[in-house]
Amino acid sequence: MKDYFNTLKNSFSKDSFLASLFFFFVLSSWYTLRPLRNELAVQDIDNISLLLAMVGIAMLLANLLYSWVASKTNLKQLIIFCYLFLASNLVIFINLDFSSNEWIGRSFYVWCNIYSFFVVAIFWVVAINLFRQEKAKQYFGFISFGGTLGAAFGSRLSKYIANNFSIAPVDGGPEEINIAIFAFFTLGLLVVGLLVGLYCIGRVKSENIALGGSAKDAFKNLFNSKDVRYLAFYMFLFTTLMTIHWITSAVIFDKAIESSIERVALFADIELAVSLIAGLIQLFLTSFIVRNLGIKFILFSYGIIFSIVFIVYSFAPLLISAVLITVLLRVFEYSINKPSREIVFSHLSKNKRYKSSVLVDTFFARLGDFSGSIFLGLFKGSQIVFSIAPLFAIPFAITISFIGSRISKILKD
Repeated sequence: MKDYFNTLKNSFSKDSFLASLFFFFVLSSWYTLRPLRNELAVQDIDNISLLLAMVGIAMLLANLLYSWVASKTNLKQLIIFCYLFLASNLVIFINLDFSSNEWIGRSFYVWCNIYSFFVVAIFWVVAINLFRQEKAKQYFGFISFGGTLGAAFGSRLSKYIANNFSIAPVDGGPEEINIAIFAFFTLGLLVVGLLVGLYCIGRVKSENIALGGSAKDAFKNLFNSKDVRYLAFYMFLFTTLMTIHWITSAVIFDKAIESSIERVALFADIELAVSLIAGLIQLFLTSFIVRNLGIKFILFSYGIIFSIVFIVYSFAPLLISAVLITVLLRVFEYSINKPSREIVFSHLSKNKRYKSSVLVDTFFARLGDFSGSIFLGLFKGSQIVFSIAPLFAIPFAITISFIGSRISKILKD
């Protein structure tokens, strides 16, 4: 018990609080948009593989741009450029007429995915460079808690916007979602987060010189470093498995709930439940679990969890199953697994921390999404996607456990 309270006490400091506040605004900005992104996917679920392929290509190009910018800038300049660039993109979308062309909505879906991964990945670039190794173990649970509060806030804000700022067409048809209002709040939260992030960097000793290297460094590290390859493969498998879950659950949501507005509200409610449960774990248990169970056990356990999930989907494809599984997977990811992966990243060299971590968390995540959609697409039209298709993903779940056990050797667990 004494060990638990010492671990809990060491999680709190002014620096960890500020980083936690930074993460709060970053995630609240994204979670304000997230239910809208999910609804766009549900409306175009038949073309989800095409959309995810577009996301993967866009993510690859975005990584080349990011790696080039990272080579030419220091940490402060990096987040200023990246966050303001994303903000300017959102301003452009606000001025487009989504009803005039379905490809505008699809482009926005692609952009939302880029936004979601890069704002979070860049935050973690800051975190793993400011707090390394032992400090990462001490602080990342509490820092993640700030993000969870931000997710809860953003989800509530999104639900409020959906319920109070929907557009009622004059012909008496169904209400439409007011994208401009979502974008306005997202922009405000992101700008505040940027200011807090800059203050965090100013407080903690960090280098003010450019990283150097080239735009190809992230890809070179992939070929030259076994550590980076393991992390990339782990992320690929994780997002492949999560996408198999997500598409399965999305179809269940679509069949069970007809109203677009009601689905957005349900997505927001799910995010709130995830935030509350994950937040309690992050605040009181994450650091203790990481130190006592170890990184190896945590990274290994995903395979077991996914295997159970796919068995449930195969034999009980119900709305309640989709809701409970979604909450379970996200709670484990946000409160336990994600902080553990970032702790591993904090042990890598500087070039890998800046560039390879973003490549893994963005491109390989999107590649996994696309692969997961292709996997389920193989069963499309066969009438077995909700009976035995998830069971065929269990070998991938076993593989992620194996890779997770190998990753833990990067650090002294």
